[in-house]
Amino acid sequence: MSHARTLLCLALGASLQAAAPIHFGGAIHVNAPLADLKTDLNNKLGFGGSFQVSFETGERGLLRTRLDVDHFPVSTYDRSNSNYREEVGLNSLGVGADWLYAFSGNRNRGGYGLAGIGVLRWFQTFSATDHSGSSSWSSSDTKKNRVSPWLALGLGYQVNRTVGLELRGVASRYDGPNTGGLQAPFTDVPTSLRTAVATQAVLTLRW
Repeated sequence: MSHARTLLCLALGASLQAAAPIHFGGAIHVNAPLADLKTDLNNKLGFGGSFQVSFETGERGLLRTRLDVDHFPVSTYDRSNSNYREEVGLNSLGVGADWLYAFSGNRNRGGYGLAGIGVLRWFQTFSATDHSGSSSWSSSDTKKNRVSPWLALGLGYQVNRTVGLELRGVASRYDGPNTGGLQAPFTDVPTSLRTAVATQAVLTLRW
């Protein structure tokens, strides 16, 4: 049975390769947070990268599958006239696909539009600490690893066969700490479902 599955996978891969040229590539990008994400991250920029496999579809189209990793710096919040501090850490790992459409009909040079869909897993950590003269030091931590769909829209320009530039917007959902401050000690940091929107400036490589 295992041998049969192996032969089936090889045959499927061979048929895909024969039907549409395959390109491998990668990308690096900068994330500018918007909406709730901007508030929770103190407007800090994030960064990420992806591994991509693309399939030519017709004269103008390109189906691009990708594996994404994103990281945002830990954001801190301090209350005035106190020793209270909150920290928010967000990272994500996602998979999905984009469909690219070359406006000029040339996939190797010129402008294109893109639309994408996929799922990602947020790795989220929230903590609160308080140490004042009138009370003992205390802390609370919460980890929320939410799986969320994502959607993307954008525009790009293919400089040559290898290098491309993109500007895209990506939206998903995540758990964020409740507004108004936390009161340590809590067993968990209270959270609510938020909207994550980010503008990404992307450098792509394809071969």
